[in-house]
Amino acid sequence: MLTYAIIIGVLLLLSVVLTYDTSWMNVLQDLRNNLVFADRNKEYGAYELRQDYNRRLGLAMLSAVIFFALVVGTPFVVSKIGPKEKEADKVQVVDVNLELFQEEQPDEPPPPPEVIPPPQPQIETVQFVAVEAADEPVEAPPPTQEDLKETTAGQTTQEGEKIDAPPPPPPVEEVTYDLAAVQEQPEFQGGMAQMYGYLKKNIKYPDMEFDAGIQGKVYVEFVVEKDGSVEDVSVRRGVSPGLDKEALRAVRSMPKWSPGKMNGKAVKVRFTIPVDFKLQ
Repeated sequence: MLTYAIIIGVLLLLSVVLTYDTSWMNVLQDLRNNLVFADRNKEYGAYELRQDYNRRLGLAMLSAVIFFALVVGTPFVVSKIGPKEKEADKVQVVDVNLELFQEEQPDEPPPPPEVIPPPQPQIETVQFVAVEAADEPVEAPPPTQEDLKETTAGQTTQEGEKIDAPPPPPPVEEVTYDLAAVQEQPEFQGGMAQMYGYLKKNIKYPDMEFDAGIQGKVYVEFVVEKDGSVEDVSVRRGVSPGLDKEALRAVRSMPKWSPGKMNGKAVKVRFTIPVDFKLQ
């Protein structure tokens, strides 16, 4: 469009110069033409062409300006009159204050409670006496097989309950340590950088949250068992139902860790990590 405007401007300027040029070299001047064609055949054609040049130039310039206005202005007018294009759906971006998601430092865990076994019942026993060869009669003969079927052999003879075997000891509940309390912390194979890389690779952004532009960090708590498996996965601080559910799924899918240790022995350790959801 700028090129066309320059061309039209040049032609207009040239026509003005030719019209107002009064020098003898201007072939369009009436004085020169009258002298040149005096007493000659003015109907030959050249005289008429020079006389009508300015009129024809003006018509040509006017036609060019009208044509240029139609070519340039028609698309603009059509765009204003025609239907407007539907604006693309705007993606809502939610600002998340990361200062609100500072991970709380776990308190020092209390020492495990002392387990006091319940008192064992007194078992009826019969003193077992070794048999030795001797000439004197034995005052306390050893128990017979019939006696041992009904009671248990022991160091002394005492009264008590007749049982076949001692009761099993009560189960001792295993202690789950917090991360700051263990001597050797659990570790993902390859380190924390590899763990976050695994989560980033395996997380699938929920469609509803993606369309709504929802993003943020979901804090997930889980327990690294003594064999390194990930158990008891739960959301400690969430963002939305879709993001929370996907974070739980990704954490549960992690391979086994190297377990935490206390005094060289593997123990259960509670762990908390942030799972980041960010729209690109």
